[in-house]
Amino acid sequence: MVIKTETKTKCDVKDCKNNANFFVPSKARNGKFFLCKSCHDQIVEQAMKSRTPKSPKNAIKKAIDNKEVGNGTID
Repeated sequence: MVIKTETKTKCDVKDCKNNANFFVPSKARNGKFFLCKSCHDQIVEQAMKSRTPKSPKNAIKKAIDNKEVGNGTID
């Protein structure tokens, strides 16, 4: 969960000198991990590249499956 911060702090990412706009609660010593807007956007972009979306089920196949399950005729 990423939360917008109101406090004036620096970004916790290595070699980043920007002010933080967001924080992520953590169980570390400080309890929060601060992120600036650009680091947040880069993390989201990299996460979206590595995530493979699942294809939606075909509407006709889904209707047939629901009809078979409803009639009790499961192959």
